[in-house]
Amino acid sequence: MFLKRIELSGFKSFANKTVISFDEPLTGIVGPNGCGKSNITDAVRWVLGEQSAKSLRSGASISDIIFAGSQSRKPVNTARATLVFDNSQKIFDSPYDEIEITRQISRGSSEISNFINRTPCRLKDIQDLVMDTGLGRDSLSIISQGNISSFADAKPEERRLLFEEAAGVAKYKKRKKVSLSKLEAVKNNLERVQDLLDAQTDQLEVLEKQAKKAEEYLAAKEELSEIEISVLVIRIQSAKEEEMTIRSSLETMQISQLDKSSQLEKAEAQSEILTKRSLELDGQIASLQRELSECMAEAMKLQKQKAVLDERRKISLSSEDEQARRQSLMELFSEAAFEYEDRRDRLNKASLELKTKEDEINRLQSRIHPAREQRDRDMQDLHRLENQLAGVESRIAHPPFKNHGVEAVMNNKNRLGGIHGLVRDLLECEDEYLPAITTALSGAADQIVVSDEASARQAINWLKRSQAGRATFLPLTVCKPRVLADWQKQTASKVSGILGSADTFVQCQPEYEKVKTRLLGSILIARDLESANEAARRLKQSVKIVTIGGDVVHAGGAMTGGYNKQPVNPIPALKKEKIRLEEQIEALQSNLEEQESRLDEFDLQVETLRADLMQSRIEKEKLANIVQVKKEKYDSLQLQIGQLDLSQANGRQDLDHENSLIARLSALHEKQDAANAKMRRLQQEKEEAMNTNSELTTKIRTLRHEISQLSSSIQKKELELARVETRLEQDLNRLGADYALTFEAASLRMKPVNVDEAEVQVRALRKKMVALGNVNLSAPEQLKEVQEKYDFLNGQKTELEEASRQILEAVDEMDQTMIVQFEEMFNKINGCLDEVFKAMFGGGRARLVLCDPQDLLNTGVDVDVQPPGKAVKNLQTFSGGEKALIAISVLFAILKARTVPLCIFDEAEAALDQANVERFARYLSHFKESSQFITVTHRPGTMEQCDTLYGITMQQDGVSQVLKVLLKDAREMSQ
Repeated sequence: MFLKRIELSGFKSFANKTVISFDEPLTGIVGPNGCGKSNITDAVRWVLGEQSAKSLRSGASISDIIFAGSQSRKPVNTARATLVFDNSQKIFDSPYDEIEITRQISRGSSEISNFINRTPCRLKDIQDLVMDTGLGRDSLSIISQGNISSFADAKPEERRLLFEEAAGVAKYKKRKKVSLSKLEAVKNNLERVQDLLDAQTDQLEVLEKQAKKAEEYLAAKEELSEIEISVLVIRIQSAKEEEMTIRSSLETMQISQLDKSSQLEKAEAQSEILTKRSLELDGQIASLQRELSECMAEAMKLQKQKAVLDERRKISLSSEDEQARRQSLMELFSEAAFEYEDRRDRLNKASLELKTKEDEINRLQSRIHPAREQRDRDMQDLHRLENQLAGVESRIAHPPFKNHGVEAVMNNKNRLGGIHGLVRDLLECEDEYLPAITTALSGAADQIVVSDEASARQAINWLKRSQAGRATFLPLTVCKPRVLADWQKQTASKVSGILGSADTFVQCQPEYEKVKTRLLGSILIARDLESANEAARRLKQSVKIVTIGGDVVHAGGAMTGGYNKQPVNPIPALKKEKIRLEEQIEALQSNLEEQESRLDEFDLQVETLRADLMQSRIEKEKLANIVQVKKEKYDSLQLQIGQLDLSQANGRQDLDHENSLIARLSALHEKQDAANAKMRRLQQEKEEAMNTNSELTTKIRTLRHEISQLSSSIQKKELELARVETRLEQDLNRLGADYALTFEAASLRMKPVNVDEAEVQVRALRKKMVALGNVNLSAPEQLKEVQEKYDFLNGQKTELEEASRQILEAVDEMDQTMIVQFEEMFNKINGCLDEVFKAMFGGGRARLVLCDPQDLLNTGVDVDVQPPGKAVKNLQTFSGGEKALIAISVLFAILKARTVPLCIFDEAEAALDQANVERFARYLSHFKESSQFITVTHRPGTMEQCDTLYGITMQQDGVSQVLKVLLKDAREMSQ
């Protein structure tokens, strides 16, 4: 059996699950009116794809097919119907031997669920499956009383559908309809595409002109850019060289100014000291002059007394009195001896003082020489330290970068904004822990700390535009601390060689604390590798540990170590070295100032001593002359005394050295000579001081003039430097703003140009660009887009035209197929119709007639019948029974012409009389071998021919129930 069973649940009056099996070729479904037997036919229609609520007799809505309940039964929420087919003969185009088609609808929802072999599908899939199987909506596989009565009344065009279904061209017709729909859509699309193409063509013409203009402009701009970039690079290089020259010259002048200012300050100090000393000397000289005046007054007084005495002695010597003459001579001799001895003693004393002064000068000179040598050595050390400091400052100002992108950002941080600095520059530590911290930071040392993510994005975009490299940025706004877990801290603290987490050994500004904690908070510092291994073992290799020497035990157990030629980050060490050098230079400068001051004192003392020595030598020579004179006088008097008879003389009379006139005069002369000598020394010192002060005044005036000139020159140089720096900055900014290039990147693109010729080219190119007028710079890109769109649309047009051609070819091919199949089936049915008609009517004739034989695709089909004894040309004049019998005759002719796997008759013979019913039923049994029949009937004649009867009853609860009766068993029981 083709249809094996029907399963119903909640469908119309079949509230309970009902299964109707079909085991015989001819099955009858009987029951009184209103019992729900036609609901089985409706269920078949619905499952096979019927969507009309009217055709399903379901009321206003398709959801009315759900059991609505009764007085004693509640309504159900779901209606479900399933048809199970035997597909062993492959009537359905499916590989399965059994096909189960199910449709289901739920109350409250208009959506119907469709299933083929319990797999969800579309209604279209069901319709495609049953198409051309004889079960289609327009076939006579499901015939009701209404279909029978309407067959004769239908228009020829409507009647044609029955024969198309029989001919199996419905699928072609449907495909043709779909193809024609597609063709219409293709035509519409083609028209739209053509309209778009026309618009694109107009746009292309405009854009081609604009693009050509833009290309000329861009070519000129590119050439201008290359020239200007080269000129800018040359100007920047020249400006940098000029800047270096000016800075060098400025530095030289500033050093000279500082040196001359120092000289001026020293000269002014010396001049002030000399002026003060001159005033002191004036006071001392005035005091000495007063003392000399007093001495001279007293000496004149004593000289007068001595003159009186000498006059008296002269008289005595010229007198006749020998005794008086001898006495006067002895007195003169005693005075001469006293004067000679006094002057000799003074000469010896002067010689001793002179020797002392010479020794003092030699002693001072012996101290000056090593002091100067030490001063020179310290000066050399100072120059060496200053050179070292300059080198360290240069290395700090221009640190080495391993990454070009990092270098570019740091060199342009003032332009970018939000740049704080490198991690390695923001963190500091003691020298002891520097290898450990630099190793712990590793590549993070070169990360750039920025204010926020926007600053990082700005810098990254600038790196992309300038093609300056790559860099890693660490925004402070998203920097979160990373620290060790409590159990890790506790475990690490139990290992003696673990010193603590790396962040505790680093100092930084408060705002960078989270940077320090993020990068170093989860890393441990160990004293040695053994301690690190022990801690790693206890921590289950979950923490990175770095030793003081820079060896590493990584999380996971891997180890890194060995000799590191240079520290990873030399900047902290350089900063410490700078501080050390500055301290040494400051101490050395202070020491040099003390040495210079001491040497100046030594020089002054030596000069003073030399002047004093020179004066002492003069005084000594004077004394030597006086001693010689006194000695000659002494010798002369001694000779005179030797000629005298000294027997009667009382001998030499010693003078009273304190009270004698000559002693007083000698003491007064000594005092006067000493005062004169001292005054001469003071006057000479004053004169030297005044001369030196005069020289210093001239030097001060010269130094002030030179410093003023240097200040003016420095100011000019600073203005010149400012102009060069401004020009340099403008050129650098222009490189960045106009061409998004750094100087380094621009240098790679530079071509050798002559600046003067380049300026001529620049003017010509700018003139050309101005002559081009308004330029749409996006025209080439727009042209490319429009061209691509045009090409795409043109390709679509070609594809649509090809699709249209293919559709037309397919339609023509389908038309030919439909014509052939329809004509063959029509002729076949027409050949069977007359025989069937005669059998059903007991004579007469019948044939099918094409309304337009020339148009087999669209022609209607009419039926020309003539029952026995009648000459009727119009079907409308037949009675209802005759119309039904004619329709049944056409159905049987179709069944003879083409095997239909299943036919369902719903009271199709209701309009026939008993004799025709029996004739219908008997004729129906002729097809049981090739087709399966299910007939809903209440006519005994039809029931008698059925193999199986299903009785449909309805109790008071309004629910249909099924009772199966086998006619074979019933006959045996009745017999």
